[in-house]
Amino acid sequence: MRSSPDHILRLVAFGLGALAAFFAAVELANTVAPETPAVSPVKDDPLQAELARCRTMMPEELETDTACRAAWAEQRRRFFGLPSDDPGKE
Repeated sequence: MRSSPDHILRLVAFGLGALAAFFAAVELANTVAPETPAVSPVKDDPLQAELARCRTMMPEELETDTACRAAWAEQRRRFFGLPSDDPGKE
């Protein structure tokens, strides 16, 4: 019984696909890190404590909570390194 070229090409393609799937599974197993517990916010920074409180709120509550909106605005300002609106603050 003689193998046709189409049959050989299918076997090679299947083998390469299986090899690629194997390497992808090995790479995925190596990159998945075990879950680590969430780091508690820094207790010395009141902004971090306020942001932690804001993260627990529902979106509807956040629309009316001015303290959370101000905390997020301050966090964005710090992240982007923008100057403070209050010159005595920093």
